[in-house]
Amino acid sequence: MNVSIQFCDNLVRIGRKEVSSVKQRQSVPGSWDTLWRAAAFSFICIFFFSLLVGVFIYIIGCYYLEITPFIFWTNMEETQRTIIVLIFSGIFIFSLLLTVMLAYLYDKLIYSPMKELLRGVEKSSGYEGLADNAVLYLQGVGNKVSDLYKPQESWADRIHDYIENATQERYFDETTGCFNRKYFSQAISQILNTQLMCSLGEMKKPLTTSSYSYALYLVDIDHFKMINDEFGHNYGDQVLGQVGQTLRNAIRSNGIVIRNGGEEFLIVVCLGYPLDYSGLAEKIRCDFNETVYVTSLLTHEIRPVTCSIGFVPFPVFTDNRTAFSVAQYVNLADQAMYMAKTEGRNTWRGVMPLDIPPTAEEFERAALSVDYGAKAGYFQIERPPDNM
Repeated sequence: MNVSIQFCDNLVRIGRKEVSSVKQRQSVPGSWDTLWRAAAFSFICIFFFSLLVGVFIYIIGCYYLEITPFIFWTNMEETQRTIIVLIFSGIFIFSLLLTVMLAYLYDKLIYSPMKELLRGVEKSSGYEGLADNAVLYLQGVGNKVSDLYKPQESWADRIHDYIENATQERYFDETTGCFNRKYFSQAISQILNTQLMCSLGEMKKPLTTSSYSYALYLVDIDHFKMINDEFGHNYGDQVLGQVGQTLRNAIRSNGIVIRNGGEEFLIVVCLGYPLDYSGLAEKIRCDFNETVYVTSLLTHEIRPVTCSIGFVPFPVFTDNRTAFSVAQYVNLADQAMYMAKTEGRNTWRGVMPLDIPPTAEEFERAALSVDYGAKAGYFQIERPPDNM
């Protein structure tokens, strides 16, 4: 189960950070201030270490010359004064030169390569300004010179942390408090594909209490257009905010919620054994009915808002995990959700596996049409019991 926890942590990692932290980092002083603090920190460390070594050499020298090492300056001989001045001057010059050398190496080996890395990120992500603020990875949130030293966090970790903070605004939907579709297409799709490849070695293993699986759920608000038409778009936005909060509370840290467009939400979730896909669908439906509602402006009557849900396990065929793309899984969940819409709303439908399609062509046909896959015996459409 550790793998599933790690995967879910990757899914929600960006969402757990405050969007306001981007502005906080942008208000930190510029690069010269940061480099100066780094150089000052290095100089202080080198100087005090060298000073200890110098005192030790001075005591040895005095012992060799048979003179008292620690007496008043006015009582010292000229030779002893000269030794002290030479040692102190040497320590200062050595510390200064070593600090300059370290700053030069820092620039050549860390700062400049990291700036090139961020330029590459700019080109691939379309987000401008990363390279111009490259030094922010070293600053943290402290103002002391000693705050620069973070032994538990490497410079590469700080770069990764800054990139996530700098890009998360593009992935956030303010109306619902959820991630947006761009986050799914640019980040989560790659994570899901990687997870499929990493799980190929577990194809033949039996299910145990430590087993886990993933699923995609599509949730669509029923009659949302009527809400907008009757109450206005501002009220509709409030309903969307209620939905986002309800769905996030339903799955908690087991996955993420993405606003897929309009009144449709995509959920990527990790489930532990036993793999109760329909149980989660029913929980989402019930939570939705209890927490999402509209109030009539004339009669003040509270009317619950319902939803239609479609889901599909990821992967659906455990013996052929790479047969479908992530986009095809979303399409399967969407078709299941449409079935729930056309068969009464306020319900759910699930696409569950039966037999594996024998050819690549059959996989494509099944991916395009859940109805075809069900008739061919590849899928089983899961529905709520009649008494629910």
